[in-house]
Amino acid sequence: MPNKHSTASVIVGILLLLHPILYVGSYFALVNPDPTGLPNWGMNTGSGHYRYGGAWSDRVFWPLERIDRMFFPGRWDSDGHFRFS
Repeated sequence: MPNKHSTASVIVGILLLLHPILYVGSYFALVNPDPTGLPNWGMNTGSGHYRYGGAWSDRVFWPLERIDRMFFPGRWDSDGHFRFS
């Protein structure tokens, strides 16, 4: 029978494994391929790169956006917006 400490360790381990998956998945779900074609349902003070969250999304996803731009520059158009190909 597992004790309370081992169960908590398993739960914490699972959450730590899920965090990067949820972060990257959220990035790709929110990145805006056409900033003029979709409404911004969140705050309107952001760059327009994300479908929701405005400036908040700009700050949260900044590291992943830099990595995306570095490894896949062809997915971003000349205006710096993400585009699916």
